[in-house]
Amino acid sequence: MEASRRATQIAKIKKRRQELAAKTRDADKLLADRLRRLQSHEMKSERKRETRRKIIVGALVRAAQTSRTDISLRWLEEQIQALTRPDDRALFGLDAEPSADATDADKAETAAARPVPITSRQKKLLAKLVEEHPRLARELGVDPDEPELEKLGKAKATSLIGAMVDRVNAQTPPNER
Repeated sequence: MEASRRATQIAKIKKRRQELAAKTRDADKLLADRLRRLQSHEMKSERKRETRRKIIVGALVRAAQTSRTDISLRWLEEQIQALTRPDDRALFGLDAEPSADATDADKAETAAARPVPITSRQKKLLAKLVEEHPRLARELGVDPDEPELEKLGKAKATSLIGAMVDRVNAQTPPNER
């Protein structure tokens, strides 16, 4: 009798264990599905935010092109800082409202205080262009005898390279390019 009672208890325990395991698997599936939905929603939201960032930057660049403004990274950063819509400012990690005490001089000083250094690739390309075209370098404000390329910021170096390449291409006949 004792053995049959134990066998019944063991059978009940095994059955309960299987029920709990099935319940756990179902709960795991539900949690995994919910996590997948949340991740999907977050990825979708981030794609929307990234698209909005691209639209804003594209509109700023397009406006600069139509007004013949020299486009540089510093200029673009200033334009982004000047955004007024809180949602747009948040996309770029800015406070919802521009600070009231920040003047244009403060903004320019802050931007000038942290220039992005020139890359080694830009330095090599500029050095080659300055060496091959010293007259153009002088016209663009770079002394070919003492170029001091390290002191140029990345934005300035980029615009110089673009200007020099454009002018060299304009002077070079198409069949020699």
